[in-house]
Amino acid sequence: MFGYVRPFTPYLRVYENELYKAVYCGLCRELKNSYGHIPTLLLSYDLAFLAALEIGVKHETVSADSVRCPVHPIRKTRCLKCSGDSLHYSASAEIILVYHKLKDDLADKGIKRKIRAAALIPLFYGKYKKAASEYPALADSVELAMKRQRITERKKVRSLDRAAEPTAAIMNAVFRELGGCDPDKRELFGRFGYMLGRYVYICDALDDINEDYALKGYNPLIPYDAYKDKSPKLSREYRLKAVAKAQNSLMLTLGALAEVYVNIDAGDMRPLIDNIVYLGLKDTFSKVRSFALDGKRKRMKNER
Repeated sequence: MFGYVRPFTPYLRVYENELYKAVYCGLCRELKNSYGHIPTLLLSYDLAFLAALEIGVKHETVSADSVRCPVHPIRKTRCLKCSGDSLHYSASAEIILVYHKLKDDLADKGIKRKIRAAALIPLFYGKYKKAASEYPALADSVELAMKRQRITERKKVRSLDRAAEPTAAIMNAVFRELGGCDPDKRELFGRFGYMLGRYVYICDALDDINEDYALKGYNPLIPYDAYKDKSPKLSREYRLKAVAKAQNSLMLTLGALAEVYVNIDAGDMRPLIDNIVYLGLKDTFSKVRSFALDGKRKRMKNER
């Protein structure tokens, strides 16, 4: 959906890097088998993280086989299989999130986003109905949060905390399912997802400031008076203020996220999840910050 939850690969050991790639490929194959080829084109790192965490939390038995795919037609890649339904849940969550993101993009000011969304929504509608029928509570929660997001954008809320609330609620709903039927675990994973959702929104808002300013679109990090400037590019002064505002909020969010994470048993996936939580999130934000300060409309989310 966004793609900001990534590992810090320089600090991954070889087997951890191979494991992460195998999880990503396994999730891609599950998407293809359950929902067709098209959704695999929109697979994000965020959902690969969800799959890896659930596999670890549920202590599922995993194996890997070597396969070829359109992206790697010559050399085979390792593709993970697991004993439970972690990959299927993550694939279904991906469909639900992408469908609502496409609906949101349809209302966006950017013409490219509108065209892309208009073309993809009909292709995703049947797949969304299938995923929503399997996880109706998740689908309802995401739909409600997206409605709140549109209201927030329509009101042009300038509070970063209030603007991040719907995305945080979405990730809360997604991660709560990892707790199964245990109310305490559901609360724990929901809190983890909530903080991760705040992180994702803050990164996305900062990543988009230059494009949103150029399109005169809504962004909680851009103050009203910035739009009075006739310059086609957001001034460095406002970019510095946006970065400072985002960084202050994000550091508090990551601190709260870490406090929740220490209570989660990630099983054999712990080294990989540790890398993402403690190193990958900070590294990704530093790259987002660099893009924002450059003043260019190239964005971290486009780096695949």
